Amino acid sequence: MSDDLTLTIELPSGIFMEKKVSGVLLPAVRAPIEILPDRAPSVFVLDYGVVEITGRKGDAKEKFFIYSGAAQVAENHCKVLTQEAVAAADINVNVARELAEKAANDNERLFYEMIVDHLRGVRRRYLRTLKVFGKKSGRWVFRGKNKSPLG
Repeated sequence: MSDDLTLTIELPSGIFMEKKVSGVLLPAVRAPIEILPDRAPSVFVLDYGVVEITGRKGDAKEKFFIYSGAAQVAENHCKVLTQEAVAAADINVNVARELAEKAANDNERLFYEMIVDHLRGVRRRYLRTLKVFGKKSGRWVFRGKNKSPLG
């Protein structure tokens, strides 16, 4: 049994962070999931949220905000693939709020709003996959459109 696992956070531009950790808590779509050494190989879809590096006693050591993505776990290596990542130590509420106001699209705005909420102590689920559809008049439709998503 190994004592540590390697956590890698990769962006499209390259490796954001790589280090040995005792454990990591990932914001999987269905529920947060903790990854510990010697876990069976797995693949997870991640949503907007916080990747927490945990210590030996399960306490949070470092946090990173991610812009959804995927995670792969195999042979004591956890690889997180995401479009954007921000270290919690590198951002504050005011900066995140300004970035949310200047966001180029809804996904970017939602990412920075999630950071603002987290830093203020508000806990919500940011399920980008569930925000695409809305129910109107007893049928499912794309939000902002008045026709069925299936044609």
